[in-house]
Amino acid sequence: MRILFFTWPARLQRFLDVVSTLAARGNEIVIAAPRDRPGELPPPLRDLPSVQLLPYDEVADAEHGRRRALLRLARDYAWYLTPPHAENPFNRRRALDFLVREVSGGKRGADPKWPDPLPVAPARAAAAAAALAALEEQLPPDSGVLEFMREQRPDVVLVTPLVLAGSRQVDVVKAARMLRVPSALLVYSWDNLSNKGLIHVQPDRVYVWNEVQRREAAELHGVPYERAIATGAPRWDAFFARTPSESREEFLRSHGLDPGEPLILYLGSSSAVCPDETLVIERWLDAIRRSDGRLRTANVLVRPHPREAVMWSGWAPDDPRVAMIRQPRQADQALYDELFHANGAVGLNTSAQIEAGIVGTPIFTFAAGSLAPGQAGSLHFRYLLGDEGGSVTFASTLEEHVEQLERALAGHADAAALRGFVERFVRPRGLDLAASPILADEIEALAGVRLR
Repeated sequence: MRILFFTWPARLQRFLDVVSTLAARGNEIVIAAPRDRPGELPPPLRDLPSVQLLPYDEVADAEHGRRRALLRLARDYAWYLTPPHAENPFNRRRALDFLVREVSGGKRGADPKWPDPLPVAPARAAAAAAALAALEEQLPPDSGVLEFMREQRPDVVLVTPLVLAGSRQVDVVKAARMLRVPSALLVYSWDNLSNKGLIHVQPDRVYVWNEVQRREAAELHGVPYERAIATGAPRWDAFFARTPSESREEFLRSHGLDPGEPLILYLGSSSAVCPDETLVIERWLDAIRRSDGRLRTANVLVRPHPREAVMWSGWAPDDPRVAMIRQPRQADQALYDELFHANGAVGLNTSAQIEAGIVGTPIFTFAAGSLAPGQAGSLHFRYLLGDEGGSVTFASTLEEHVEQLERALAGHADAAALRGFVERFVRPRGLDLAASPILADEIEALAGVRLR
């Protein structure tokens, strides 16, 4: 079977095991990467003869491409005006910013003083969305994408992430539909279906992680429920297989910390969630050091978000019991060790909170208010919270948060709740079953699907 996978090398990292599994089964996989996103196949795939990387042009005509992007950005913004997104002000503001920047040729974005337009009458929002959708349906796929796909003659077309603002990958799904080739979206991350944008043209399958994302696909994007298939999250298969690389004493001493004290790991979020998290952590450190319990002398290890080196470059702890990771990476051995040896993890809104659950480390968060507009101002945040079936213990104040952390250090964490969340959210087909082979099975089955 010939599989044409539209993505780019940086995004491919989360599906390495899936591609390797498909190749090992005798399938031919072509990674179709936009020409303006240069890169190479990652090392695990580089030496596989049945996997190749081919560049293609996403846009045959630049002016037509800009008009398509403008339409899709307008649809994304209209989508955020509908009732399901009423409590999603952060993403609504971001969608408006993208739209204004496109209209103005990138010269300016939305004025932050502009009021949030909600509430909008549901009928008006629905009418606007329907009108824009009708325009999208009238547009044929990009001619260059169509010709590229015709030349490659795939049996199955895969695409990720698809839902980015103004996505050009919409034309990939349209081309597959025109050529009657089965197509599928591989959901890239836990927040994609609520946090990035609309699925403008529906593929034949949407491979999601769990039942939460199945509901999102149906309720937010109109995907028929039976076409959203929960396979688990392939991106964390390798993380599940890791074990600690050093003892707790070795680990703490390597960071200049006291092995005789408990360890709290602070997990930094992206700047989209918190524009300057150094302000938040200063308040947080002050709060835990005022505790009457073990937090007063506990070790703290600060792990900035891997993409936010600039944000943290000017910050340094003035407490000898606080250390910072200077070059963090996502889902690597270092993160596993940090979580494994921590007595508790704290973060605002980050996927590392899911990785903490995989390791079995109790996870906590607190309301950071206006300092972190992307924390609670997005739908996906609540999926992690304990009251919503998640694994993160939430506090509305720092005082409450400190009490929760102290109880965890006293041994009152709920290990069963952590395990249950990970099974529901990350591996719904069984905690001991890797997701990559399951997703590979579904992709191979897609080739035999009769298209509507």
